[in-house]
Amino acid sequence: METKSSAALLGLVTAAVVSWDRQDTETQRRNRNTRDDLRDITDRFNSYIARGEQIRSRLPSVMSALLGLALANPSTASAVVLPTTTKLTRPEIGGDSVGDLTWPPKTGTFDDHGNVSEIGELTRTFLAATFQEWRAWNEGLTQDKSPTLAGLTQINTAAHQMIAVLSTLNLTAAQYAAAWLKVFTGTVAQPTVDVHAGSPTIGAPNVANNVASVMFVAGSVKSDRAMRIRITAGAANIGAATDVVTIAFSSEWKDSSGVPVTPAIIGSQGLFATTPTSTGFTIQLQQGITNGTFVDFSLMVSNGGSVAIA
Repeated sequence: METKSSAALLGLVTAAVVSWDRQDTETQRRNRNTRDDLRDITDRFNSYIARGEQIRSRLPSVMSALLGLALANPSTASAVVLPTTTKLTRPEIGGDSVGDLTWPPKTGTFDDHGNVSEIGELTRTFLAATFQEWRAWNEGLTQDKSPTLAGLTQINTAAHQMIAVLSTLNLTAAQYAAAWLKVFTGTVAQPTVDVHAGSPTIGAPNVANNVASVMFVAGSVKSDRAMRIRITAGAANIGAATDVVTIAFSSEWKDSSGVPVTPAIIGSQGLFATTPTSTGFTIQLQQGITNGTFVDFSLMVSNGGSVAIA
């Protein structure tokens, strides 16, 4: 019985050992295959990140340019069945932005994970390249057929010489606008003139109220917008709250749509306007002027809007 039992146990042990050996062999084979796969993946990954385009894509200048293009991309607000996008606000790129242009361009600042902490010059440039007028202009430069070599030379020479000339000029925006208007229409823009820069007209002094004279102070400003006047009393005093003189504007005051308006009139030293209209006003005094003396006053006039031009 012991012999039979021992033989049976030995058989079981032998079978188990064989099974374990097979399992261990299979496990080792799988481990070797996994190590080989990992080594192959590592080699492929290292080869991929070492490629030229991958290295160039991590350069700050390239990352700055890509950031400018990415800023024009509408982002999904939330993960929903019907996705919505956040409406972008188009930034304003003014003429003062050219003041910081350098060569080589100033690059942005990025961390090890590619996150940006400071944008570079090319970010603004490539963002501007997404604007409609930029794309419309550049697409408009293309032709149905490729230019000849002679044509390309002409295009290049014209562009080169235009920049050479422009870089030597010191024109204002208004002067450039006038130049473009003349190029495309053949007409010259008329210079804008402030219609209220003219001198107003002082009427006849009110002698019945003892006003001897009213005139502009010599050497002072005199326009519809501001004026300095001298009021001289006659043989008797000029009383308070009595009409002194009427002044007519050189041009009628109007709003931006051309409708006549009554401007605001502010005087110094108690001088004030009565019955003001879009064409003129009458002066009175809060304090009288002693006979034989004069007082100088200032007047400011405004319609509260922009400068009226013609």
